[in-house]
Amino acid sequence: MTDPTDARPAAPRPTDPLDARQAASRTTDPTDVHQAAAPTRDPLDVHQALAGVRYPESVSLHPDGDRVACVIDGVAHVVTLDGVLEAVGDCQGPVRWLPDGRLLRTPSPSELAVEGWRARVDGEIEDLIPGEDGTVLVRLADPGSDRDGSHLGLRVPDESDPFVLTPGGRLRRLAWFELGDDRPHEIVLPGLTVWDADWRDRRALAVTSEDETPAGYYRPRLDLVEDGEVRTLHRTSWQLSRPRLAPGGRTAVVVEGLSIVSGRVLRADLVTGEVAYLGELDDVTDLGWLDDQTLWFTGWSGTGVHGGVLDAADGRVLSRWTARGTLGGRDGQPSLSADRAGTVAAACWESPELPPEVAVAVLGEGEWRPVTALNAGLAGLAVHQEETTWTGRDGLPISGLLLTTPEHGDTTPEHGAGPRPLVVMVHGGPTWLWSSSFAPAESNQLAVPLAHAGAAVLLPNPRGSSGRGQDYARAVIGQAGEADLDDVLAGVDHLVATGVADPDRVAIMGLSYGGYLTAWAVTRTDRFRAAVVMSGVSDWLSFSTASNLAGGFDPLYHAGADPATAEGRERLAARSPVHHAAKAAKAATPTLILHGERDRTTPPGQAEQLYRAWSAAGVSTQLVLYPREGHELVEPAHRRDAAQRVIGWLTGGGVL
Repeated sequence: MTDPTDARPAAPRPTDPLDARQAASRTTDPTDVHQAAAPTRDPLDVHQALAGVRYPESVSLHPDGDRVACVIDGVAHVVTLDGVLEAVGDCQGPVRWLPDGRLLRTPSPSELAVEGWRARVDGEIEDLIPGEDGTVLVRLADPGSDRDGSHLGLRVPDESDPFVLTPGGRLRRLAWFELGDDRPHEIVLPGLTVWDADWRDRRALAVTSEDETPAGYYRPRLDLVEDGEVRTLHRTSWQLSRPRLAPGGRTAVVVEGLSIVSGRVLRADLVTGEVAYLGELDDVTDLGWLDDQTLWFTGWSGTGVHGGVLDAADGRVLSRWTARGTLGGRDGQPSLSADRAGTVAAACWESPELPPEVAVAVLGEGEWRPVTALNAGLAGLAVHQEETTWTGRDGLPISGLLLTTPEHGDTTPEHGAGPRPLVVMVHGGPTWLWSSSFAPAESNQLAVPLAHAGAAVLLPNPRGSSGRGQDYARAVIGQAGEADLDDVLAGVDHLVATGVADPDRVAIMGLSYGGYLTAWAVTRTDRFRAAVVMSGVSDWLSFSTASNLAGGFDPLYHAGADPATAEGRERLAARSPVHHAAKAAKAATPTLILHGERDRTTPPGQAEQLYRAWSAAGVSTQLVLYPREGHELVEPAHRRDAAQRVIGWLTGGGVL
């Protein structure tokens, strides 16, 4: 019998953006991480080359499992399993296969279309969920509504002048279409905004909140909408994602976890109303029904991913695989698409040796094989990645990724690599992680360029991170900036003690919560020669009223510290870098601050407060504000400028 994943990739693009001759002379066996290590290159050239990575988004497998749809650079494509790639048309949102095999796409942010039919909605389409009955559910966001932090901390574009906000006035909503009919049917959810949804037999299962801002995402509920009636199935102080209605209509599942949700599976009996965890499986980020008895799942596993098949009755794991790499998906979480028979899966797959590509696998085995070669010319930029483990102050094992470019992947002095500059890059969240990927994207995709500059780059996953279960993820609650920072500093000590890092040339940087830990570290230790704070929090007090997610984030991660009370304000200030500027002055760590002018997740006032506090205390600092940018930089000129400034700052600080 033919293995459907035994497909040959399309012919690679012939030119390495930096040096085609050098790439052609290299061994390309992706299983040999030592041979995959690239020689040192100019980090700015590497950063510029990585800016050309093409990411296949919204990967959707045809019901028959013989082709895959995806969106590449704003165009819908279909690729066969033997690597034939064909452009279909403009696509500014998701793309989905209908049960009858036709392709549904979004030609513009407010349009959906399939073979001669096109309809428009009043808002921006965030998701399309086809039904089995010739209908499609549309999840859309009103113009002017807040995006969450995973969507750059910006608003959905709205050109109204003046721009007016009223509570409950800018929502995420649901509507559905009969295919062929251009009139949408609104699903009325009074006073609720919708974060995620599923659709089956003209019933909607939705993750909702009363608060229309991203803060509401931290206080969600699970609602079933049927015949115009809304029934709440579950409320939680954790977060929910990926609601899924079962065939037959009796049960539903949803993932319950922390923040950008990685967690356990909840099963809801729609007849009795009983809701309970389904088995012990953890760190699930996506799942779907194969039939009314079984589910497929995927998610994080350490710094890699896992997936397989789950019994929907008792939660038994029927098959499970793990893989060293990353499955790209919505909100950056592992996601995949399965065929109708439940045998083949498709996803955007990348590994330390392989840039992102559309790939397929046997659903129960997880051996991912690329069927595109969108980024073949970048393979020569791969660096050596290894998982490294150390012990936290209390004895808890902590791990992370170490990126280097030694001649043969060696990181020990006896092999000639010697102690080298160390750059510690702290991830955001805090419930997020660094995963095994070709070029980790957070913090302006600088991890690989800095490794090419000759540094050892540590990507730590301290307590609070995903990939190690809910107990590990929740260990940061009420302890922000305490044990998690200790875990990061212990990782530095470990690399110094093992001869990997030069203790006199160590820098720290991070984005979002990672930016907070960076600024906080400057008030706690003088071991860093330079620091870079990107879109960071500097004052939890002002964050509690200015951020679009603070009303949810603060009660969760600060364990209920209430800024309306003197005790709450004291607790928030105690962990805010701006209130410890004198300690930063004593450490005297030069600090570069980068921030987007339109960031609503960590508003630019956070950067301005830090700059004023540090400069008033005599700390060497510089603030760079990027116009039009949100929580992360996206404009190519700004990304280049930020890379130049970071590398210049680390060089000037004596780290590189």
